[in-house]
Amino acid sequence: MGQQRLKSFVMIAREANLTRAAERLHLSQSALSSQLKQLEEDLGVALFLRTPRGMVLSEAGRELFPFVEAVLDAEETLARKAQTLRQGGAETLIIGLNTDPAFLRIGAINRRLGVLHSGLNVVFVASQTFRAAQMLRQGQLDLAFCYGDPADPGIRYHHLAKIPFCIAIPSRLIKSGRPRNWAEIAALPWVWVEQNSPPYQAVFHELERRRLLPNQGVKAVDEYIVKELVLDGQGVAVMREDEARPLVEDDRVVLWEKGWFALPLSLAWMARDESRKRVRAAREAIEHTWSAGGEPGEGALSRICY
Repeated sequence: MGQQRLKSFVMIAREANLTRAAERLHLSQSALSSQLKQLEEDLGVALFLRTPRGMVLSEAGRELFPFVEAVLDAEETLARKAQTLRQGGAETLIIGLNTDPAFLRIGAINRRLGVLHSGLNVVFVASQTFRAAQMLRQGQLDLAFCYGDPADPGIRYHHLAKIPFCIAIPSRLIKSGRPRNWAEIAALPWVWVEQNSPPYQAVFHELERRRLLPNQGVKAVDEYIVKELVLDGQGVAVMREDEARPLVEDDRVVLWEKGWFALPLSLAWMARDESRKRVRAAREAIEHTWSAGGEPGEGALSRICY
């Protein structure tokens, strides 16, 4: 099917806009449209729906998206491994990041690894929590940041911190007053992430427990585009407290007082790799950096949570 067509599919899904996706890929819009058409013909399904809000993944597109990402990740891992073998030297360590690098303290972690283990070639890649276990088993990752505890007997994990999450409501959606209960919050339009996102699963379970369903006004492929949609006032969203607080200070959003919860941030690795030198080195650097830095959002959970 061609790596470029798959990359085009992922970029269109993330941008939800053909023009922006073409700009990001340095292609003409017609060339990108042609690649998408060819991919849809190869797969035999329509991958997108064209709506007034832009390009939205079809049901088939949503189901195929994680498989396409897995294919591209595997190709990148293969290329990196081949490059290391060509260079004939340092061991390669691949670490999966489930959220933004700054929050995960990747700068400090990489500095520590550079000082203590200068011969280690460290590669950081994006990996969503729901794909971390599979990528570890397949050898695409040596370690992975993830939310929660991997439900796999072959995977070991270490809790790094409890991360506070909240429900953020764009200010323009509450002119008639803040929601008083879960039924009212569910009825508001939501920016919803479907790819088995642990924060969204936590909220979904709260709603399901009350026999409610969220009004999924906008569906996002992953959490990276949620903030932009919230800033545009398109819907309610689940956000980390550290992301949401600056928006509150700018009067862009309000935080719903009943919508607080916490998820453990964990570091995971395969049990079979526990004694490997590079894995031990990375674990020590990551665990040291997080223990030295304190808990993110310390004190927030003592104010309000459930």
